[in-house]
Amino acid sequence: MFDYLTLPAAVKKYAAKEFPSPTKIWATLNKREKAIFDAQMRDKNSAVYKAVMKGRFAHTALENNEAKDAFNQRILETFNQDIGIDIDDTWAKEMGVVSVTHKYKGKFDGVGVFRGRETVWDYKKTNKIKTPSGVKKYLKQCAAYAIAHNEMYNSNIDQIAIFNIGGKTVDEITTRVFTYDLSDDIKQEWLDDVSKYWNEVQSHATLPI
Repeated sequence: MFDYLTLPAAVKKYAAKEFPSPTKIWATLNKREKAIFDAQMRDKNSAVYKAVMKGRFAHTALENNEAKDAFNQRILETFNQDIGIDIDDTWAKEMGVVSVTHKYKGKFDGVGVFRGRETVWDYKKTNKIKTPSGVKKYLKQCAAYAIAHNEMYNSNIDQIAIFNIGGKTVDEITTRVFTYDLSDDIKQEWLDDVSKYWNEVQSHATLPI
């Protein structure tokens, strides 16, 4: 439907090498939390490290629709049965977006039509299914991708979806879908973070405008 670009290709096309990703923005604005997370990730026996690695393997399975073990095969089967059935059209997975207007870049998990609406979605594999309050921190990330996608392609994405897959074992795997309108409030929260990032960075060094 659209002429999608990988993130490196989008960065080159829009001269966005100096633009931050959502992850970099939040790492810059939340240095203490980032330091704690990095320390936990260095310990391969930590619960955080194990959960993150499981999440990455699940993400790869969902991205490629191919599992390399029984656990991720169950994730795929459950996802397709519970969530995939409501995806009307997948336009792209794991492609890059750049907002020249707001000066950031990123790579979305998926974009297309979900339950009849143009949607950016994000896969979240967790040990336990999240509550609505527990997924709020992911909304701004999806908003970032939706804003940039609409800017690049003149699309009309107006919905965010978080596809949460929970469970530690094959028998525990379950799902929950969280959908939100791409409201002005959510968009503004993200754009405020972008503004804070550039204000902090430019207070330490002169960067391209």
